[in-house]
Order: sequence, then structure tokens, then C-alpha cells
Amino acid sequence: MISEKLSLVSDPDTPLGGTAMEFKLTYEGQLLGASRNNTRAVHKHEIRRKFHPQLKRLWEIMPALVTREHLFNDEKWQAIRRPYRDYVADNFQRCGYRFCPLVTDSLFLHCNLEILFLRADPPGAIIKSGDMDNRLKTIFDALRIPQNADELGGATPQDGEDPFFCLLEDDRAISNLTVETATLLEPTGDQFDVNDARLIISVKLWAYRVLPMNIDFM
Repeated sequence: MISEKLSLVSDPDTPLGGTAMEFKLTYEGQLLGASRNNTRAVHKHEIRRKFHPQLKRLWEIMPALVTREHLFNDEKWQAIRRPYRDYVADNFQRCGYRFCPLVTDSLFLHCNLEILFLRADPPGAIIKSGDMDNRLKTIFDALRIPQNADELGGATPQDGEDPFFCLLEDDRAISNLTVETATLLEPTGDQFDVNDARLIISVKLWAYRVLPMNIDFM
């Protein structure tokens, strides 16, 4: 496999040690670049829908999420004993959706991403290859909750999308990013397309301010 690696962002404040929460998200299919003239809102939400069931499963099995309830002191929440995911989603209601981001400002969390990007382009020219930056922008936007109705492209919640799970409240929470590209040797559909992509996204969460509410992420 011919591959190239590029570290695009490096935050010196990122902790050197491991983190309590590490997991991987995957995507395969068409990956189109976004631009000012074409934001790809519909396409981004289609990708967001690919991440949703993976993150939903994470919330069901990750101990740091399953056992979070004892860490919160909100009297109203404790009185009604609602699942923590509903507590989060109530704070991110918009455009008919209740979004449940994992990495939020209120928890003082950031994340590091390592992306293995298999693409149909020939090897070489990682910086100048097509619209690589715009394709990565599509992924970053699909990992966060939409900011308004325009970013949903007219979509409405489907069955199983309440709440709708996302990784990020805001993509500013990405502190460190490494992208490794390699040649895609198997199409994602019946035949190769220039926009085919397979991604494995390794996510590491860390708390930049340690409090009782986020100690389980350390």
C-alpha cells in the first residue's frame, strides 16, 4: 500500500499521555469537497447519518458514558432521572432535531483525530491532490452538529434519530489532526469513482480543564 502522512494541526497544549476515551469512526462512499459556492449541506448530513449509529452504539457501551449519571448535580435532572443523553440533547434542540454531541464546551473537552484516508486519486501530491482540503472540510462539518437549518439541507429526523448523535458541538474542539492518505484499491460501489473514499477516523478525547464532571475522560 502506497501511503503519505501529513500532520495538519498541532496543539502544544495537547497532553502527551493516553486518554481514557479512544475509539474509531468509519465512513465509506462518495466524499465531495465543500466550497463557499457549494456547501454540500445535503451530502454532509448524509455522512452525519453514517456517524450517528456508530456514536449511538458508543453511548450504549462506553463505561465513561454509561456511568456518567452519578457525576452530575443538576437538581432538576436528578429529580426526573432522565438518561444523560436526553439531558445533553435538550440543550441542543434546533430545526426539529435534538442533537447529542459528545465533545462539548460545557465538559471542557477537546479531541485529537488521526484519519486514514483511502482515496481513488493516484499516489503523490498530497497537498495539491484535487480538493483535499475541501473534502476534509466536508468530514469536519459532518462530525459536528449543524448550526442552522441551511446546514441540514432540508432534512428532518428519521426513525431512530431522537436524539441524533454527533461527535462535536463545534469543530474548534479539534486540537490535533493527522491525515494519512493511501490509494483506494477496492471501490465503495460497483465500480471506481474519482470521489470514492474510505476513512478510518481514530478519536482521542481529553479534558483541558479537569473537573468532577469530566474526570472520567482522563
